[in-house]
Amino acid sequence: MRNPRVLILTTTFLPVVGGVQYFLKWFLDNLDRRLARTEDIEVHFAYPNAEAHEYVQFENIETHSLVFHGGGRSELARLSIRIGRLLRKIKPEIVHCHAVSPDGLCVLLASRMFGVPIDLVVTSHGQDLVSLPEMNYGSLRTVRGRLIARQVTRRLSTHVVVSKAMVNRAVDAGTPRHRVEVIHNGVPMSGDLDFECGDPVDVSAELPPLPGGGIYILSLSSGRRVKNLSGLIEAMSLTADRLGSSKLILACTGPLSASVVHHVRDKGLSDRVVFCGELTGARKRAYFEASEVYCLASHFEAFGLVALEAMKFGAAVVATKEGGPADFIQHESNGLLVAASDPQDIASALTRLYRAPSLRSRLTSNARETVRGFSISSVVERHLAVYHRGFAEQRV
Repeated sequence: MRNPRVLILTTTFLPVVGGVQYFLKWFLDNLDRRLARTEDIEVHFAYPNAEAHEYVQFENIETHSLVFHGGGRSELARLSIRIGRLLRKIKPEIVHCHAVSPDGLCVLLASRMFGVPIDLVVTSHGQDLVSLPEMNYGSLRTVRGRLIARQVTRRLSTHVVVSKAMVNRAVDAGTPRHRVEVIHNGVPMSGDLDFECGDPVDVSAELPPLPGGGIYILSLSSGRRVKNLSGLIEAMSLTADRLGSSKLILACTGPLSASVVHHVRDKGLSDRVVFCGELTGARKRAYFEASEVYCLASHFEAFGLVALEAMKFGAAVVATKEGGPADFIQHESNGLLVAASDPQDIASALTRLYRAPSLRSRLTSNARETVRGFSISSVVERHLAVYHRGFAEQRV
């Protein structure tokens, strides 16, 4: 008798850089190692296309390319057919996707077209359950998006959400409340595998000590409106005479970065804002460790993985109240929570951290204790429990 099978599937993965992609890579690497210690489950991973090939080298997880490069409805129809052929080949008991749509939708269509019954688990990382039309963000901002979501969510065996703030959004999208489960994201801790771990990088020439006790304030962002870099830049403008020689470091790249650069220039902040380009690997870690403060000023974060990373590497975190960060940041204890819509609130938090090194020290010390409870290995165990529960329910 063969072992039960899980197919983990995503249409977005490295080398695309983002919180979901990083989480999935950490999750899969540590799941792969965990599988070496158990023989009661078989795991497959379907990834978008050949660009991800170097990131999907596993010993205990079998991999499959979906040959998917994005596109319109015709490409999604072809994707459903490819998934259907994969389902027929693998015959998994459970398929685990990382978005309601298009991933979950295409899996359900494939299961129906090819007559392969499956239990569907979806982890929602934010955009698939959010509607912020004023920021052009969220799959649920259109009637069609909401209808598609409802067709998928009501058929889920388990709907994993990454924060408590996402529970009601899942229910509103159509998932029965008893099928919603919160499993927070995690980061690699001591003993966990971390694909970004490499030789230390010296960034002292890029980030020299600032005169008069100035601090570095770091923020990584794609520049999308929902990330609220405009609010952070406005906050820096409001603190012109309160932060001494401090500088804001923006790791903002891509087509949206030009508007951010223009905003900085319009505010007369070119000497106080540094654009460092994309940060990955050991260089990203070095920037985290060299920065006294990390600021996540988003209008909404489903979880806020980058803030957890910053806490791990010793930066005092200022984060939005909107969404997931409140699940792991206790205001005034291990970080500061602010109203993203209020640049003055952000400015006040940054000013406090600049003026009070003792506050920074207390927050970072408590934050390191907090992060230990969010290890990626514990996240792997939570997901294995979801899989085994699904197998047991199928046997009943």
